[in-house]
Amino acid sequence: MTHLTRRTTALLATTALAVLGSAAPRAHAADQMEIMERQIHAMQAQLSAMKKEHAEEIKRARAVLAHQREEAENNPYGTRAGMIGQNGKGSWAVAQPTLAPARTAGTPYGEITGTPAAHSSLYGPLRRGQIQVGGVRITLGGFAEAAGIWRSRNTGSDISTGYNAIPWGNNPTYNMTEFRQTERQSRLAALVEGMISPKLEADGYVETDFQGAGSASNSRQSNSYVLRARVFYGELKDRADDLQILGGQNWSLITLYNKGLSARDEQVPLTIEAQYVPGFNWTRNSQLRVVKGFDNSRYHVALSVENPSSVPAGTPLQSNVTYRVTGTNVNNPDTWYATDIAPDVIAKVAADPGWGHYELTGILRFFHDRVSTNGAGQNQTTVAGGGGGGMILPIIDKKLYFQASGLAGVGLGRYGTSNIPDYTFSPTGAPKALPAANLLLGIYGNPTKALKLYGYAGAERVTSREAFTSGGKGYGYGSPLANMSGCNTELATACAASSNVRTVAQATAGFWYDYLKGDYGTVRIGAQYSYTYVDSFSGVGGRPHTDDNMVMMSLRYMPFN
Repeated sequence: MTHLTRRTTALLATTALAVLGSAAPRAHAADQMEIMERQIHAMQAQLSAMKKEHAEEIKRARAVLAHQREEAENNPYGTRAGMIGQNGKGSWAVAQPTLAPARTAGTPYGEITGTPAAHSSLYGPLRRGQIQVGGVRITLGGFAEAAGIWRSRNTGSDISTGYNAIPWGNNPTYNMTEFRQTERQSRLAALVEGMISPKLEADGYVETDFQGAGSASNSRQSNSYVLRARVFYGELKDRADDLQILGGQNWSLITLYNKGLSARDEQVPLTIEAQYVPGFNWTRNSQLRVVKGFDNSRYHVALSVENPSSVPAGTPLQSNVTYRVTGTNVNNPDTWYATDIAPDVIAKVAADPGWGHYELTGILRFFHDRVSTNGAGQNQTTVAGGGGGGMILPIIDKKLYFQASGLAGVGLGRYGTSNIPDYTFSPTGAPKALPAANLLLGIYGNPTKALKLYGYAGAERVTSREAFTSGGKGYGYGSPLANMSGCNTELATACAASSNVRTVAQATAGFWYDYLKGDYGTVRIGAQYSYTYVDSFSGVGGRPHTDDNMVMMSLRYMPFN
């Protein structure tokens, strides 16, 4: 800057001399022109030198800032000793925070689970829970949980309730309560991000918990349950064109979103219950997804091609119908896999016009089996699908929200949280999609900064029977000839209710409270109560039903948030 000041002074002196020269006695015209030209050239040279020095000063300043940022990113705790000093009383005190505050996904579910943000900035400062490795930034997330569960019926479930396993009155467990303690919903998460160019970003995200069960897993002594992949995907985000491409295992596109259609912006219920609420539409499975935004990301359209796995019900009339196969190689040999012929195709349109979030969804599915006879056979395919939508409305901004979502069509049972069947069999042995409808209503809010309340009511229903009679025997789903006479008699075997479920409904409410929150994470306490009602289609002996009351408690430590 000293050089720049001297140059400026010289330029002013030259200008003054030019003015004085013009006031001198008139000389020869040619001499005056020559003098003026020399003066102009001198001024131009001085101005060029000033510009060059100014550019060099800016370059040096940027280099210093870049070096400081690189040091902070490579060793964010390197200056910690300078920021922690000893006060006059001999105790230690933090002068200022070493890292910026942590950020979670901007959704209610992201806040209570420590999910990394969907819209991060790789040019901002490092935050708590982040690590910089060269040009790649790693964000850690998740929580450690100790949970307690009480149910009025013994389902044999852990933190994820098997709604289709709630016992009927003929089962002794109908009259037995259940208590369990579990840590298996504890979650580990990591987001890895890097900028390929100023407008092109690549990232990968993995989320795991311990709700997997191996062949030797049990709760008798060592609780030897296994790690499982909840989500694991990679993304390419083109910010210039507002385009996102995702591949891997993630929440299905059919899931309601809180805003936009970006991964980790899903609107998942806030329950402790890891099977969520009946009426909530979702899966987590392998997929290839494309999302395109318009009008500064106020509107989005998306298409997702997702791994199929249909759920059949009933016994076909024919004896040789192949509609599922046993797992081999790396698939689970103790379960079956559907014989679907093509992926599920899901399309969605989302709008965030300024007040609320709105969605319209459509789905297409393809069920497939083969009916064989001696020396021949025939493949049969049934096309199923439906549509629905959802919305989130800020009744009181940042304080109280209402949400609603629904899905209706044929062959949609897999996408409901209760896992009601997708199809049964027609008289020819072909898949016969079951008509179904799911609905979820919810309300949630923050009466105080530390307290979050929520309540949901939802239901899933097979809306009509798909049954026929042959030789005086009922086939299909919901047959009026199904024997229900023993469903309320303990140890009776005449109860076909579990294979002809019509409705699963639930009402639930709960809270989350931030007990402690600071530089070393958050300690969060939660509680939830739910009442679940299940009934079947009527048959011989009436229409049975069952229910379950559940209470869950949770203590979570979120070290990175």
